[in-house]
Amino acid sequence: MLFDLSVWEEAWRDQSTASKYNMKSTAFDLTEAFEQWARGYHQQSFTEAGKQRSERIIGWIENQGVDFNGLSILDIGAASGIFTIPFATKGATVTAVEPSELLNSLMKETIPPSLQSSINTVSERFEEISIQDKGWERKFDFAFASMCPAMSDWETIEQAISTARKYVYISTMAGPKEDTLLDELKEVLGVYPSYNAGDMGYIQQLLYLKDYSYTTLITKETSYFEMSVEEVVDKLQEWLSTHELPTDEGSLALAEQYIRDTYKEGVVAFSRGGKFGKILIQLEQPNMKVVRTKEQ
Repeated sequence: MLFDLSVWEEAWRDQSTASKYNMKSTAFDLTEAFEQWARGYHQQSFTEAGKQRSERIIGWIENQGVDFNGLSILDIGAASGIFTIPFATKGATVTAVEPSELLNSLMKETIPPSLQSSINTVSERFEEISIQDKGWERKFDFAFASMCPAMSDWETIEQAISTARKYVYISTMAGPKEDTLLDELKEVLGVYPSYNAGDMGYIQQLLYLKDYSYTTLITKETSYFEMSVEEVVDKLQEWLSTHELPTDEGSLALAEQYIRDTYKEGVVAFSRGGKFGKILIQLEQPNMKVVRTKEQ
């Protein structure tokens, strides 16, 4: 069973479709909560701390022998360009796929004039793109997808692999998300989403069974926050939605009342984190030198 491809593919498919609030099928990107999240994410991504995080990830890829100078890159789920722009700065030409018009707009505002000719944006959902119609089969040196919701089933992973000649990078959760405040709110709302072990285990197992060559790294990361009660209340709809919790009027009112009653001193302290996985798939094997010795 551990070595049966169909078992792993079916198990992953079942997990991906189990959630009532699956990100692929919801209209989350049309909501006010998404706009709040997108602008906040963009702002955080281009702070010094955000840029350092991106550089750490890029540095890990470079340590595996990847030179970005001169590469053609497909950035899948590019958001507002947090990786697209550094890739272009390093000498790559980048096709950035991002379905959100807002994130696309923020990316275009952020791209320096000197890099505009190196970056092309595509406002479509990657999982709905016809690779054949686009002429993207093995078109790019490198396909890159960092924490992209589209990478939640094997069919989409294979689609990403089909666009690349040399490398594919995928990062995703390697376990359930951890959020102490949202754990409290789940109890208050009486909602217990099904356990999600993350996509990384499925990706690793299927790559292994399909005989791909890859390097992987799993890390555990935790961040600590302190926010005012009013800031938390303002973020409730966004947070509940992104964590697949109900955002109807009654649920929001119940969550707000809990926050105000529990944190009467005005400050909410909580932590967030989880296990995160990175995989670099190497499609083009380096030439190996064969040494023959004379028989004695």
